[in-house]
Amino acid sequence: MLALAAGTLLATAPAAASVPPGQDTAAPATTRSCAADPGPGKVSCFALQRTDVKSSKGILPNAVTPSGFGPGDLQSAYALPSATAGDGVTVAIVDAYDDPTAESDLATYRAQYGLPPCTTDNGCFRKVDQRGGTDYPAEDIGWAGEISLDLDMVSAACPNCHLLLVEGDDNSIDALAASVDQAVAMGAKYVSNSYGATEDPAEGDYDKHYHHPGVVVTASTGDDGYGVSYPATAEGVVAVGGTSLGRDAGTARGWTESAWSGAGSGCSAYESKPFWQTDSGCGKRAVADVSAVADPNTGVAVYYNGWKVYGGTSASAPLIAATYALAGTPAADAEPASYPYDAALVDPAALNDVTSGSNGSCAPAYLCSGGPGYDGPTGLGTPNGVAAFTYQAAGAVGGTVTDSATREPVSGVEVAAMGRTATTGADGKYSLPLPAGTWEVTASRRGYQAKTVTVSVTDGGTTTQDLALDPTPTVAVTGTVADGSGHGWGLYATVTASDGTSTHTDPATGKYELNLLRNEKYTLHVAAVDGGYTTQDVDVELGTETVSQDVTLTVEAVCTAAGYRATEHGTVQPFDGGRAPKGWRVADLNHQQPGYDYKPGWQFSNPGSRDNDTGGEGNFAVVDSDHSGQHAIQDTTLTAPTFDLSEATAPAITFGTDLRGAVNSTATVEASTDGGKTWKSVWHKAGTTSVRGPVVVELPAAAGHQLTVRFHYTGNWSKWWEIDDVFVGNRSCDPVAGGMVVGRVTDGSGAGLSATVTAAGTTVHGDTDGRYRLFAPTGDQSVTAEAAGHTPATRTATVTADRTTKLDFTLS
Repeated sequence: MLALAAGTLLATAPAAASVPPGQDTAAPATTRSCAADPGPGKVSCFALQRTDVKSSKGILPNAVTPSGFGPGDLQSAYALPSATAGDGVTVAIVDAYDDPTAESDLATYRAQYGLPPCTTDNGCFRKVDQRGGTDYPAEDIGWAGEISLDLDMVSAACPNCHLLLVEGDDNSIDALAASVDQAVAMGAKYVSNSYGATEDPAEGDYDKHYHHPGVVVTASTGDDGYGVSYPATAEGVVAVGGTSLGRDAGTARGWTESAWSGAGSGCSAYESKPFWQTDSGCGKRAVADVSAVADPNTGVAVYYNGWKVYGGTSASAPLIAATYALAGTPAADAEPASYPYDAALVDPAALNDVTSGSNGSCAPAYLCSGGPGYDGPTGLGTPNGVAAFTYQAAGAVGGTVTDSATREPVSGVEVAAMGRTATTGADGKYSLPLPAGTWEVTASRRGYQAKTVTVSVTDGGTTTQDLALDPTPTVAVTGTVADGSGHGWGLYATVTASDGTSTHTDPATGKYELNLLRNEKYTLHVAAVDGGYTTQDVDVELGTETVSQDVTLTVEAVCTAAGYRATEHGTVQPFDGGRAPKGWRVADLNHQQPGYDYKPGWQFSNPGSRDNDTGGEGNFAVVDSDHSGQHAIQDTTLTAPTFDLSEATAPAITFGTDLRGAVNSTATVEASTDGGKTWKSVWHKAGTTSVRGPVVVELPAAAGHQLTVRFHYTGNWSKWWEIDDVFVGNRSCDPVAGGMVVGRVTDGSGAGLSATVTAAGTTVHGDTDGRYRLFAPTGDQSVTAEAAGHTPATRTATVTADRTTKLDFTLS
């Protein structure tokens, strides 16, 4: 079962979004018809009843008008053809629980406003349970008020429509989803849903109940301001937001609207973005799509055991469902939610654009503030007649995008028209749905010149439009990547531009050439292929002429680069004694949590019988949180004796480690130069990060000081942290006399061989393409290459100090 809880999920904003002052008039006294938090797997209705409006019963005298907007007001505000359209069309209302007086209350509402009777007897009204029968569920007075609101709003907008009320067994998402299916099975082409709950990762399992191609399914976006709810976010649903509606004699329309502060809006966390939505600030489904009046301060008249005034997006969802009904039957297998978007492309005046008001604070701002065009609280706007809610003749444009020079397909090209986009696949093909008409279509991708063509799209057809893009002119960046720590030889490295364009340097010389777009700025990321060197990022600004950019890489502190050797002067602690070494201290912080132990922390007897995976041998120090179990908390430090670094010029800490990270663990190396009064983190890993092998931490700030070091671990039934061979002292990475031999090992056909290459007692393993790099002493050296299934070969290389000698092999 979907674990829904009522309310609103904020996909990109705080749970309590602020409401800007002055948006609405004084807030009315209202009450929710349904509980705001009905519990897991349940939904809440979005009806808000005014409690400051006096209720009266029955049909009122001619001189008295019920409070709240009535049918004439709503038909005027939205320019609806209510008198001439919708005859015999069935609009379904899906709600929870039973409203025993639904039909009689509806009769009073319709009689008050002179609407034609809609009864069971004349075939206009029908009430069923979620299985299509008459085994109605229990009554719920809150949901009964919601039912009356829904029935009255459909009647107000489409008095000639028939009404089908489907009552779910309860307010579970399972019952209401089944009720939607039942309404569609009974022939309804318009289904209104005025309820919702927070989004949930499992909501996609319910999308099939709310997505019925060829059927309009509307859903309220909620009454809690910025934030989204389900099923408004469901695939294929028309998400209906809310406005504040008022008369304005100073406008041609005679009405004015702003975004209602309570309307739900935002970006779904789970639902994919439909092709018809083109807003750029939400990568998934955005809500709302369209809107209508929902502010209870500008509320609607409803008859439920007396005249009342209601608001909430429970009012707007049935109004929009009825507007679709006035517009005509949706096309078979069509997506009616796309109709307003198609209409907005063809005729923006088909909707009243709501450009003011807000329902909270968010980024980007359009998801919570009214503005020109699409916005979250009101979508594309409110109805201006029914043109935006009828089928718009539509088709598609499609074809293949190729490189004009090579004629090969180009992937990743964005093909766009009127804000709608499609992206080419690996085969260069695209398909872009568009309303029928003539459109400018633009194809663009970095590295190519954009191309715009005019295409005509016909109803139901696909216009073929192939596009050949011209590559953008490029300019070369050239240079050499070299060792910068003493030897100075060229390095085999990758040079990668910030747009992803990449090349390798020549393994023997370190030279490279990279062709990039003219008149652009790039960052080049340079990394040695064999490792052992730090990486380097350099910025280049290109024009139309070749740019030279040399790069030097320095060896890493761990000192594993070929041709270098670490020189250390200091002390090493191997932890081989089985207990804390002399001068080393363990401190375990007691968090005073009942039922939990805080010892042991650091230990030296390997209580969990772990292997030494630090890179060292023999015993080690360890915090074994996993071995200590569920009811032990570790906040433990292992502090070394103070080290005299008064003569050190390159102080460092090195240690072997096997850190097995856990979500609730931290491992930190801390240093102090004031006798432990203050500590600074110099190496830190948290969460599931794991580290094995040697670690080198350079401490230039400790030069000339007395240094204290400690190893600090926190966890609770986490994993473990082993350390071994802790060195503190002066450490440098110095060049060794010699030179580099590089080359490629191939077979007789020229294919690279994965080979081992040996010289002067050093063996290296080449890569799969046969490339190798080997450090050797100066002078003539015998170099042997071997590969499985081939005869070894030996050649002589004359190695020059701090230079690279190229030596290739062909093995038979």
